[in-house]
Amino acid sequence: MLDKLKVKFPNAVSGNEPRQSDREFFWFRDSSGTFGIPKEEISSAEASLLQLLFPHNEEAFLSRNASEMKKQWSEFLYQNDRSLPVTSWKKVRFIHFSSSTSDFSYLDFEEAFTSLVSGDSMIVWEDEDRGAIIEGESDSSLDDPDFFSIVQTLESDFYVKIQAFSGHYHLMDENLPTHFQMEQKSFKLAKKHSLDTRMFTLPDVFPFAVLEGLAPEEFIWFCEELLGDAGKDEELISTVKTYIECNSNASLAAKKLYIHRNSLQYRIDKFIEKTGLDIRTFHHALPAYLCLLKKEE
Repeated sequence: MLDKLKVKFPNAVSGNEPRQSDREFFWFRDSSGTFGIPKEEISSAEASLLQLLFPHNEEAFLSRNASEMKKQWSEFLYQNDRSLPVTSWKKVRFIHFSSSTSDFSYLDFEEAFTSLVSGDSMIVWEDEDRGAIIEGESDSSLDDPDFFSIVQTLESDFYVKIQAFSGHYHLMDENLPTHFQMEQKSFKLAKKHSLDTRMFTLPDVFPFAVLEGLAPEEFIWFCEELLGDAGKDEELISTVKTYIECNSNASLAAKKLYIHRNSLQYRIDKFIEKTGLDIRTFHHALPAYLCLLKKEE
């Protein structure tokens, strides 16, 4: 439908295309999603006719990014505005999500979410059924199990299926757009390979990303995200690599490293604490080992 409308209205856009201001458009909706026509290009009669054919609540669409702070984040994340939003947060993380349907009240959805979390987290919508939760780092920040419980509650209340990807905390600096874009890519890969999984984290996605093929800089990004500061500790890295290569046999690994078993356990615990990767499980040992091999290169 949008392609046909562009014959008459060449500047018509889809709901998720970059644009200067949502309020400069009349918004309509068909089976393929939301589309907008610049108000200066359409007459009142034409707008009324299209509203009858393709009804859409413009205010509901616009209210999703109503506040100034949300507007800044929306333009920064989805409209290629490289200006960092003004905020008191030192670090933020993004929890990307998608829902199986857009047949619900966005205001009610946001109100339900904010009632379940603490702090000043917010939701910024990308389009009808996708968006990102922005959360500043604080003592009350959610951990992944807590957020998964919230997802289950929202699914029950709004009768939708929600999938989400929980990113890491990042400094509010010029690298934030890169982190956001890589996390978006990771979420798309996760949904492609695990249709029924509700909640994803970076270790879940990394093996899929490797299978799909990563550019060198993307591989490095994953490894830096997964290893963090632990990647700079050569002794720790060597210990973990040996431990994984010994099939997580602590006694054998300690013998190969010529250290006491308790010393090995201390280093393993230290690695787990620093990275969040529980290398005692295959699920986390695999992405950790792939990064360690890459680091050796």
